[in-house]
Amino acid sequence: MRHLQSLLKLVLLFAGFSLLSPVSAQTKWDMYAFPGASHPITVRLGEFAAEVRKQTEGQLIITVRPSGEFPFKATEVVRATGTGQVQMGEGYSGFISGSTPLASIANLPLLVRNSDELDKVWPIIKKYAEPELEKAGVKTLFYFSWPPQNLFGRGPQIKSIEEFAGRKFRTTDGKQSEMLKRLGGSAVSLTLAEVPLAVERGVVDGFMTAGFNVVGAKWSEFVNWGYIPGIHAGGPDYIMVNIDAYKKLKPDVRAALDKVAAVWGPKMTIENAADETRDLEILKTKFKVDLFVPPQEQIDKLTELMKPYWTSWAEAQGPNAVAAVKEIRAVLNR
Repeated sequence: MRHLQSLLKLVLLFAGFSLLSPVSAQTKWDMYAFPGASHPITVRLGEFAAEVRKQTEGQLIITVRPSGEFPFKATEVVRATGTGQVQMGEGYSGFISGSTPLASIANLPLLVRNSDELDKVWPIIKKYAEPELEKAGVKTLFYFSWPPQNLFGRGPQIKSIEEFAGRKFRTTDGKQSEMLKRLGGSAVSLTLAEVPLAVERGVVDGFMTAGFNVVGAKWSEFVNWGYIPGIHAGGPDYIMVNIDAYKKLKPDVRAALDKVAAVWGPKMTIENAADETRDLEILKTKFKVDLFVPPQEQIDKLTELMKPYWTSWAEAQGPNAVAAVKEIRAVLNR
């Protein structure tokens, strides 16, 4: 009997240790990422999750779920994150422009053209976009920028504004589509998976993206030219967190998450820009893609053609958008 009592005490002691162990205190989150599993963006978000696990000593485990693992689209990530279907979600500005229009203001063609300009106007964007996101139950944990968005295609190359007429391209939001319309072209909406076949079959002449993504998504083998004026900054790409889930974290875990997030946004932007330099060279040398950078006078003409659209888009979205566009133009002297 005495032996059984000792054994029982030992079992209870180990049970107590188990309850106090870090494993029992773990919080597990899912994070939606729209690119495929091997895409550099998804890989970098995986590295972010690993760093969070390290800095929280295993108390917060984030599993990055790439495209195809959840039954919702990239355009639905704000709702999915806000309702708790996932605790974190990647919301590229163009994809979430329908649900949160002001979050995509930097995608107005020729307004904000690169990551440096995006950083300059980020306080303005956040001031007006964050309330839209919070209404949906999410907050921005951090943002990063893809390289500038440009045009890549197959067939006859575009080297002038007039050569847009009659051409069809895949776009990521309505503002890109409106640009093509005003230049005499048209837009087609396609998922990432549909792009290669659409180009191969001539459904579209090409797509707007970054050279970094042409290589990263393995689209390089079916394009032969690029038109590189810097149509707009590649973002913001919002890394959103469900507000309720975020508030439930222990203060020290939340502080560690915030600390990693503060580093990771700028880190990803820098790494993406370095990849763009490398991948544009790969497109030129390995895949023989003719990359055309239009002269400044052509970029200036494009800008003048787009300015009325900046105004009309803002007026359609309401007073906050009008104010935001005005403030951004003042900062960038446009």
